Amino acid sequence: MSGPLADAARRLGCDPSDLGVDEAGRRSELAQKLARVGEWLAARESDALWLRRPENLAWIAGGGDLLVNREGPPVAEAIVTGDGLTVVTSRIEAARLAAEELPPGTQVETVAWHDPGARGRRVAGLLQGRAWCEDADADLTALRQPLLAVEQARLAAVAAVAGRTLTDAAVTLSPDLSEREVAAVLHGSLRRAGVDVPVALVAGAERFGHVRHPVPTEAPLGHVGLLVVCAKRFGLVASCSRIVAFGEAPESTLAALRRVWRVEAAMLDATRPGVATGDVLAAARRAYAGVEEANAWEDHHQGGPAGYLPREWLATPDEGRPLAVGMAVAWNPSLPWAKSEDTFLIGPDALRDLTRDERWPSEHVAGRPRPTVLVP
Repeated sequence: MSGPLADAARRLGCDPSDLGVDEAGRRSELAQKLARVGEWLAARESDALWLRRPENLAWIAGGGDLLVNREGPPVAEAIVTGDGLTVVTSRIEAARLAAEELPPGTQVETVAWHDPGARGRRVAGLLQGRAWCEDADADLTALRQPLLAVEQARLAAVAAVAGRTLTDAAVTLSPDLSEREVAAVLHGSLRRAGVDVPVALVAGAERFGHVRHPVPTEAPLGHVGLLVVCAKRFGLVASCSRIVAFGEAPESTLAALRRVWRVEAAMLDATRPGVATGDVLAAARRAYAGVEEANAWEDHHQGGPAGYLPREWLATPDEGRPLAVGMAVAWNPSLPWAKSEDTFLIGPDALRDLTRDERWPSEHVAGRPRPTVLVP
């Protein structure tokens, strides 16, 4: 068995069949997703779904990668019915996508790369006479969630590598590196481990206490810093945050982190099948008030369900969509000088921490090991 997806599975330490990227697994996955689409369309009295967004294309393609420019639009579009998947792309990409990225049984329609309107015309022709929906104005999280068993296995593999690799990278850091240099270390380490890095944030000592989304700068890492990564493969994203210090962990950081853990514990305790996402945020708000930071939840989002986006949706006060078995969540409560974030999978009776690396020092909080400050 060969090809980029099978090779990716092996790179992550898995047998391709365990992650469903063998031929039989990919056919089975596509059939399950076509059935989901068929039911979704029937409820809307439609018979075709037009996909253009990268997260939806990765989902229907069973983790196939339809991007070339990593920050640009996909190189293909898809028409999905309850009976099959048709992908429209240029002559440049068609053979590669069919051989390496698309599920067996996908119909590939090829258009000229030099005609800017060719793809749109072919899509319009495929939709002609149909009642159709498009993902430009339809929320498809109900199709992507909860994750199939094989998607859960893929996310677990990606998350485990992210957690291990972040530890491997962190122990090589030094306080004289700039935030951008630290980000380069994170990028290089994670990509060598077999995952893409859509997000790598670094806050050194000058910025950690003040900036919640620390896009790396030339500022030095200094005596304490925050590392944040989102790791992606098979279209699925795992997120985690870690704190490093040099010499010793600052007591101010440890004190803030322990308050954040109290908030996180309340959120994790509330994370159960059937609970509305907004109710998890309500638990966080009560916990913030309990650590005398009642308004801190407004300073940064608190996370939400994860999958084909770092957050499929955010926990907001009025968010009523319920959690379910097979969903992943990545909560990220924070205060100045502290943040806690891992990716968890919701099971019938318990949560599974997918990004935990046992080598990272931890403290037990509400019965769970939570990563504390690493002093390399």
